[in-house]
Amino acid sequence: MQGQKDSLLTDRGREQAKVLKSNLLSDEFITAGGISAAYSSPLGRARQTAEICLKGMNVPYETMSGFNEICLGEWEGLTFREVEKRWPEQFHNFWHCPSCYVPAGDGETFEQVQRRMVSSVRHVMNRHSGNILIISHWIAIKTALAYFHGMRIDDIPNMPKPGNGEYQIIESLNSG
Repeated sequence: MQGQKDSLLTDRGREQAKVLKSNLLSDEFITAGGISAAYSSPLGRARQTAEICLKGMNVPYETMSGFNEICLGEWEGLTFREVEKRWPEQFHNFWHCPSCYVPAGDGETFEQVQRRMVSSVRHVMNRHSGNILIISHWIAIKTALAYFHGMRIDDIPNMPKPGNGEYQIIESLNSG
């Protein structure tokens, strides 16, 4: 389980980032105004994805810790099996009842991740107009999407997993 443990992209991850870049450069996306600014989590795998996507583009880019993946505390670096054996109830809650999940050690709750993600999205929306590219991580993205779609934290397990190399578009008439 990785969480905020830093890592670089694998060969497969670099290929997925190249696919994402080609999707972002598609006629449909360019017609929608292109990308006016880009942000990513400072974790290596997100930074590398942003660098691949933005190569050759004149787009302002920053990293923001608000876009980091959930901190898994004592779980980071352990296998799924190890975590399930040591913390069976919380492992179950993590995957099936996020509002009941209590992190081990200095980890974050889903609610904490959602608050920082939503705050970070609002911050960048207030700084820029147009399309903003945000490169983040699976659980973090799902918490933000749940919020913006008016869903509960416990709806997150039923949401489709954001695929690597895919993007979501969140439209806003105002950033309030």
